[in-house]
Amino acid sequence: MGDQRAVSWRDYSVTLVIVAINIVGYILCTQMGEVVYNIGSMNAEKILVDKQYYRLITAIFLHADIEHIVSNMIYLIGLGQMLEQMIGHVRFAVLYLLSGLGASVFSMMYSVLTGDIYDAVGASGAIFGLIGALFILLVIRDMRRRARRRSGDRNVMPGQEDILDENGRVIPDGYESISVGKLIFVVVYMIYSGTRAARVDNAAHVGGLVCGLLIMAVMNLIKTGGYKG
Repeated sequence: MGDQRAVSWRDYSVTLVIVAINIVGYILCTQMGEVVYNIGSMNAEKILVDKQYYRLITAIFLHADIEHIVSNMIYLIGLGQMLEQMIGHVRFAVLYLLSGLGASVFSMMYSVLTGDIYDAVGASGAIFGLIGALFILLVIRDMRRRARRRSGDRNVMPGQEDILDENGRVIPDGYESISVGKLIFVVVYMIYSGTRAARVDNAAHVGGLVCGLLIMAVMNLIKTGGYKG
């Protein structure tokens, strides 16, 4: 079992930086009107025809209104403070940016395939990537527990010893209360809600989720060679 240690804001400093960038982006949008949206939104035609590929990234740091950014930042802080301390600052930054990029690509492809050219902004695709990464970590945690039960290891009590940071130290209150089943229910509900609501880019949500699953699985394999990391 790793040594337990207290959690501070430094453990999720990258999350806070990302939140700050989003807030600055929103302030620019409110001060400059449609100018920022016209320059930075995800728009398949402008990306593919005008080759403005930067939009695939800038779109994930812009938001349509105050409710949009507040809800996304709440999710980001909640997930980020858990994930960043478990996988480290660099891997968290890579996970977030690649998930956001993948979400934008999925959104762009959906726009092209349906012939519906729209402008999209928001961090929700990248946030779905964090949810996908958390799903992988939950599966790894449960596999380790089953392996311990099969081995008859009575010296390891179930609980927080399974929730470790990247250096093997115990994280107080990590994600012990979250189960794979609960997370699946939340994801299904969120995607279903997206299909019933107007102006929700569900293609980006699905794309971010898939990318988060794949990226976290690959990261874990690279670091540990399997689920035992």
